[in-house]
Amino acid sequence: AGWRADPMLGLIARRLLSAVPLIAGVLTLTFLLVEAAPGRPADLLLGDGPVTPELRARVEAAYGLDQPGYARYASWIGNALCGDLGWSISRGRQVTSVLADALPYTIGLAAAALSIQLLLGVLLGALHVVRPGSPLDHGLGLAGLVLASVPTFWLGLMAILLFAVAVPIFPPSSAHSIGAEAWSLPSRAIDALWHGVLPALVLGLGAAAIVARFVRTGLVAALGEGFVRAARARGASGARVLWVHALPAAAGPVITLAGLQLPVLVSGAVVVEVVFGWPGMGRVTYDAVMAADLPVILAAVLLATILVIAGNLLADLGLAFADPRLRLGRKASR
Repeated sequence: AGWRADPMLGLIARRLLSAVPLIAGVLTLTFLLVEAAPGRPADLLLGDGPVTPELRARVEAAYGLDQPGYARYASWIGNALCGDLGWSISRGRQVTSVLADALPYTIGLAAAALSIQLLLGVLLGALHVVRPGSPLDHGLGLAGLVLASVPTFWLGLMAILLFAVAVPIFPPSSAHSIGAEAWSLPSRAIDALWHGVLPALVLGLGAAAIVARFVRTGLVAALGEGFVRAARARGASGARVLWVHALPAAAGPVITLAGLQLPVLVSGAVVVEVVFGWPGMGRVTYDAVMAADLPVILAAVLLATILVIAGNLLADLGLAFADPRLRLGRKASR
């Protein structure tokens, strides 16, 4: 059968087709917002001193800033389709090089934060249902509500104050120690992990509390299902009932949440990266916005939009694989 007969391929095709106008709309809106913002990129390049009109004209011509906005936007789109994301005005090098330097840091931080979110969230969600309605359940719920409500920048500052200043266990900022470039590869890896613990925890704890609430709700519903009662009747232990039978049935919302969190993390959690001086996508995007560096802003938004689309698609595919009814193309009601 053709791709129309396969619901999975049909889903992928629909998402890819809808991605084109979505990406175009987001990029266009971003360009209009940056153009409407006060300030001119040439002012950053020329500094605060007196500048002659001739020098300003040469600088603007060198970076294409003397062209109308629509012409610069059309030129960037055309070059981006060919793989050229332009030249960074604030950093003085190719945008692809800027992103290539920042992405490994963000991917590593995102992987650590996502692992914390899922592992800790599932564990706390399971602890919730050990004794539903008990002081443990209420205490975990209150702690999760506090963690999910606290502003990320405040949590990051408090983590630095407590674990880097009062009790200096972890470094307060950066992604590596001074002079780490000359160390051996294992030493550099350990140093990077040491620097990444605090930002990963700050980035992951709040979302872990949200995951725990989803897991608790799903587990409470799943533990009342007939297949769980049948497993208990066959003599399955409480732990096996929880982890083998009930948890997979409650995994749907968690898979969706993980798919939605992935693009947020990989595109860079701006607040966390700025607070901890982490040289990832969030920090690069923040610096580009402050410098009105349009090529970097557009490239970062393009990457973030693609990741959002990919994250949603992965979440749908994960749900389809987790639920045989979706994988076989049936409606859940049948």
